[in-house]
Amino acid sequence: FFFAFVPMPSRMAGLLNGGEIRLNTGDAMPVVGLGTWKSSPGDATVAVKCALNAGYKLLDCAASYANEAEIGKALAEVFAGGAISRKDIFLVSKCFNTHHVHNGENRVEEAIVKTLADLQVNYVDLYLMHWPFAFAQRDLDFPLRLVNGCPNPKLTITEEYRDTWRAMEALVDSGRVKAIGVCNFTQAQLHALMAESKTVPAVNQIEAHPYLSQAELRNFCARHGIHCMAYSPLGSGDSYSGSSAPPKAGCTLLANPQVNAIASRLGKTAGQVLIRWSIQSGFVCIPKSAQPARIASNLQVLDWELGVADMELLNGLNEDFRYSIGYLPGHYNCSNAPWGSDGKTAYLRE
Repeated sequence: FFFAFVPMPSRMAGLLNGGEIRLNTGDAMPVVGLGTWKSSPGDATVAVKCALNAGYKLLDCAASYANEAEIGKALAEVFAGGAISRKDIFLVSKCFNTHHVHNGENRVEEAIVKTLADLQVNYVDLYLMHWPFAFAQRDLDFPLRLVNGCPNPKLTITEEYRDTWRAMEALVDSGRVKAIGVCNFTQAQLHALMAESKTVPAVNQIEAHPYLSQAELRNFCARHGIHCMAYSPLGSGDSYSGSSAPPKAGCTLLANPQVNAIASRLGKTAGQVLIRWSIQSGFVCIPKSAQPARIASNLQVLDWELGVADMELLNGLNEDFRYSIGYLPGHYNCSNAPWGSDGKTAYLRE
């Protein structure tokens, strides 16, 4: 019943009863989950317990978020209670740039061993390559970025994903990972990956919200059976570029008058409207919050829908504005990237 309100081809037609989609592996995945990026260890523990008790079935984690050990403690405590078991939860984690295959060294094995130990589980449902870039450095004792958003010049960065993908395919064979996917991949990178591997990614996790609707990329993914997950679905109060709003809108998404007008008319919160836009646009959505009331509210989006006019209005907010910026020019050449929209600006500057 959601499908008639989507103004463009999407994966909404694959929505199952109970708010799930079917991955190309055949497994079901919830369409709304808890994001844990930028959650401090203490906040992450509380948020995970609150989310699971509120009915969440999807947790989006990552080694680079530096909170998987705390999430694992929360999971162990919840599972020990007996009401929720491991099989009830869809767990996502990610292999970061420090643990790609680099110069023939397979660091992926080390990454999955640590993630499983930290989360205190025997497998993850989905393991994602966090970026299509490898760092020469395995351990980082310096910030990833400068104050202006530029990648730290101390990093040795190369575009690398083919060898790492093959190592991730082996994790599926070992049973420690049920499905594999990617994050932050462009169409060109997805095309190259699929041309050279036996496994089509189950998911491409990308930044997506009405200021960055990603229509072309999500249509490409839909044609190839790849589901898109939307991170930062509510926008953000900051970005690597230092700007919290695109030029035309001039405000954050949660403060946007048009978003709030829809919310007021429907008796919903601005966050719920944005999450509902994400679902009806075909995304699996992973809003992040550490506040119990907001965590519960963010899940109350499956029994109502946005009309055609509201979807069109929200789609019209797109300015291709990114809060998360890539690591090399040519990957994300947007107006607020440190290297500019043409990708030619010198970017390693203080």
